[in-house]
Amino acid sequence: MRILLVQPTTYYPGKKALRSKTRWLLGLTLPYLAGLTPRHITVEMADDRLGPIPYERRYDLVGITATCATAERGYEIAQEFRRRHIPVVMGGFHITLHPDEALEHCDAVVVGEAESVWEQVLDDARRKRLQPRYQAQDYHSLAGLPRPRLELVNFRKYRLKTIPTQTTRGCPYHCSFCEVPIVYGHTYRRRPIGEVLEEIKTLIRLTGIRKIYFVDDNLTGHREYAKELFRGLIPLDIRWSCLWTINTSRDEELLDLAKKAGCYHVNIGIENVCAESIEAIAKVQNPVQEYGRLLKKLQERGLFYSLNFMFGLDGDTPALFDETLEFLERIKAPMAFFNSVTPRRGTPLWDQLNREGRVHNPDAEKYLGMVCNFIPRHMTPEQCENGVWRCFQKFYSFASICRRLLMPPNGYVVQGLPSNLYFHFVVNRRIDPVDFY
Repeated sequence: MRILLVQPTTYYPGKKALRSKTRWLLGLTLPYLAGLTPRHITVEMADDRLGPIPYERRYDLVGITATCATAERGYEIAQEFRRRHIPVVMGGFHITLHPDEALEHCDAVVVGEAESVWEQVLDDARRKRLQPRYQAQDYHSLAGLPRPRLELVNFRKYRLKTIPTQTTRGCPYHCSFCEVPIVYGHTYRRRPIGEVLEEIKTLIRLTGIRKIYFVDDNLTGHREYAKELFRGLIPLDIRWSCLWTINTSRDEELLDLAKKAGCYHVNIGIENVCAESIEAIAKVQNPVQEYGRLLKKLQERGLFYSLNFMFGLDGDTPALFDETLEFLERIKAPMAFFNSVTPRRGTPLWDQLNREGRVHNPDAEKYLGMVCNFIPRHMTPEQCENGVWRCFQKFYSFASICRRLLMPPNGYVVQGLPSNLYFHFVVNRRIDPVDFY
């Protein structure tokens, strides 16, 4: 039996598909699905962004993973394979949230986590009796997970040579804009730490790469677990990056352990500097009045960080863009990303906006954050989009880069200057820096 696993590229308004010769980071989904597949089955992987899809080859099954931003392209790929009489199964966050929509374009869908149903999918495909819907009946304990098959990856296609791995699934918080709690049933589960450490050691032996990227939505959602993990990482002599919440800085022991364990970059969803807006999205873990103090704790330890912002929330006015830039200059933030809010079906935010008649584009969730597809309370969608671009251009202007990193030089210069200069180049061509990941 021979299967193909596909990661579609992103479509933007106007049907412009994102293409490039390389990516910054390798994702975990395809290598992990390959690891979940029995070894007697031949597995191939295709990244639609990096090269052509091998439609001309014969497969017994094609599996396509899709996010909200890649679903439309995923449907096109599925239809082309079906035209060639090759069965297609789709899964991922978007498919879990919209299985009926997906079934208009493919033969079968996986709803929820794949571990409990993937073997059945493969067996049914082999017997040519694929069912329309495979739904996980429960959430996996995360014990005994297979390792991702990184030996199938061409690392020359990725600028940052890092190994993706996962220690937790879900998030203990319930922000109204986020689909993660919806997909994972408001659970926050943790892998056995010994298994995580053994997997990392194995992957280092296989690849020779000693940089790790934890794909967890919130690595420090359980503080004691995170501390135990970091203690286990110290002897491995690796460098790693992750996502965690800003309130993690309240635990200085955890920060010290992260630094000692090799943490070199943290991405934080700070979202907004308006307390009213933070309250509107139920982001209780983000104390606006403490932002500066908590981020300073990272700077004191030399922990490089990037911040994510979203605009168009109910407390946001046109003045917020300048207020955000002033805040970032004041704290000398090394890196930041800006977006308009992208409401996702199934989330409380979508339900609110839809109920109030403020979603002006039925495909609102299929675009990334450079397009505002709903009507903010205190500005127009165009004002929101223009404000996002202005934040990018001002934050990554030469003047801002100098003030934040060079006047005087701080501990973020070596790590931050190359990316800041690169993002200066792309944002002035109205390219979202996130596209390069």
